[in-house]
Amino acid sequence: MPSMEIVFTQILVILLYVLIGYAAGKLGVINPDQRKYLTRICTDLILPFTILSASSQTVSGSEMGSLLLMYALITVMFAATTALSLWVQSLRKTPRPMKVTTASLLTYPNLTFLGLPLCRALFGDMAILYNAVGLIAFNALFFTWQISMFTGERFRVKNLLTPPTVTTAVLMVMLALGWHLPAPVQTVAASTGAMITPLTLIIIGVMMSENRLTAILREKRAYLVTLLRNLVIPLLCMLALKLVPLAAADKLCLLVYLACPCATLTSIYAIQDNMEPEFAARSVLMSTLFFAGTLPLMILAGSALFGA
Repeated sequence: MPSMEIVFTQILVILLYVLIGYAAGKLGVINPDQRKYLTRICTDLILPFTILSASSQTVSGSEMGSLLLMYALITVMFAATTALSLWVQSLRKTPRPMKVTTASLLTYPNLTFLGLPLCRALFGDMAILYNAVGLIAFNALFFTWQISMFTGERFRVKNLLTPPTVTTAVLMVMLALGWHLPAPVQTVAASTGAMITPLTLIIIGVMMSENRLTAILREKRAYLVTLLRNLVIPLLCMLALKLVPLAAADKLCLLVYLACPCATLTSIYAIQDNMEPEFAARSVLMSTLFFAGTLPLMILAGSALFGA
């Protein structure tokens, strides 16, 4: 288990980066259009380099088996969360826009913008591989099932062909075959990929600056989303992980990913398709605000349960 001093130090680092972004947004250094542009740079340019930088690692057969098991676990947990959320809300006769958006908020954590920098600091470069596996599961469900619910349209294969998804597939082939990038290319991939941490956190700060804190805190429904996304769902996942034959450190890293706040992608598509956009944006921001307090609780509980 990483010491709680390290955990709190990393949370402080995250908050300082977010504060920089908040100040940049409030001072007009980064406006909403520039924030959207920076977000695309992160997801389509920097993140692929972060993923490829993990090819420097040598993965044994047993470790590859663990990665495949993690993929299966994350996929099942995401699918079960969506299905259960939709079922409960159908019983409550929740209007479709709220039902679809809530299911997405509860299901999909912020794996990349918050989970990756934090897990990399706590667990080392193996966390990049776990994140890559999580991204496969995330994209496979979000860009098929979830997008179809948002838009009402049928699934399109091209929705899956994003730079992070393609790069992750390349990484998995390289790891399976034991291939590595040439040293100069590895240096470029590692240094470029390292930008993901400060830039993504600054973007989150800019997003927060675009919303009034009082408006976020007045969104009563967002409190329930935050409670479920940040605590209840991770606790249920933690109990399930207890039964899985993975190393304690692997379980704890996976738990941190699953305990991350709501994914910003939900807010983006809710706004784009007019599916309760204000509720989605405020829920994402509120769960992010409370993340600094809920994460240490999850790490303590997971460490005790897994014996990490």
